[in-house]
Amino acid sequence: MGYVIEPAPLARGGHLVQDERKATIVLVGCGGTGGFLAEAVCRLLIGRPARLYLVDMDRVEQHNVARQAFDRTDVGHYKAEVLANRLARRFGREVGYSVLPYDRDLHAQVFGNPSSGLRLLLGCVDNAAARRAIAATLDDRNWNAAYRPPPQGVWWVDGGNGRNAGQVLLGNVTRAEGVRGAFLPDPGVCRALPAPSLQRPDLLDTPPEPQPALDCAEAITAGTQGPTINQVVAAIMASYVEKLLTGTCSWMSSYFDLDDGTLRCVPADPKVVAGLVGLHVNAVVSPAPRP
Repeated sequence: MGYVIEPAPLARGGHLVQDERKATIVLVGCGGTGGFLAEAVCRLLIGRPARLYLVDMDRVEQHNVARQAFDRTDVGHYKAEVLANRLARRFGREVGYSVLPYDRDLHAQVFGNPSSGLRLLLGCVDNAAARRAIAATLDDRNWNAAYRPPPQGVWWVDGGNGRNAGQVLLGNVTRAEGVRGAFLPDPGVCRALPAPSLQRPDLLDTPPEPQPALDCAEAITAGTQGPTINQVVAAIMASYVEKLLTGTCSWMSSYFDLDDGTLRCVPADPKVVAGLVGLHVNAVVSPAPRP
């Protein structure tokens, strides 16, 4: 059978506490992929009482013009600030931004309490350190609950790519134990999935980088990244956001290759999840309630 992801947190007693129209979205990385995704997300949020925040510490450079979502007049300004102001004018909504590196203690506090609806962390970063910072938001082992409790019900959508291929991953728990009983055969919903860092632990490893490291725009110029790859990643990530907003998402990951012309979407499936985290399939399926 197929499962649809139910991203709403549960209150005591097991009932849903999500207002289906509400959403809080934090987009980390406003460069090649994030710049295109931010605009797509704003379109998806039209008519919703949603909050959008952009996080990026980088400034617009001359080589970013035209290859990313920036103009000549943006050079020297912070990417997050430029996009937030532009999108606020275009879509008539408030768009928050931060020019500090993503930090869970600072940025994750915008998610508030579980009644704030769908909570999404959209990762459009290209390095392991940034992904580790995002992953830390979902890991409650190092939070000081007495000082600042960890946010609950946050889902992470991560997009990454090479020259002309890449992946989009969705999940919300960083430990295998978190997916126990995640699948409810009746009514056919999934309430937990391995986070991108659990699906692909290699994403948190820092590989040797060429010196100096190239950003997306420079990589396109150098030929190490295709000229349309960022738009493709952004489009697939936007599709995940759309489906999560409407309660129709049944994927946990998507892999694509523009050279081969392939797109493979991996469904949220108990056997797949159990194999990823090393549990028996029965452990990830919630037993049917007694009559």
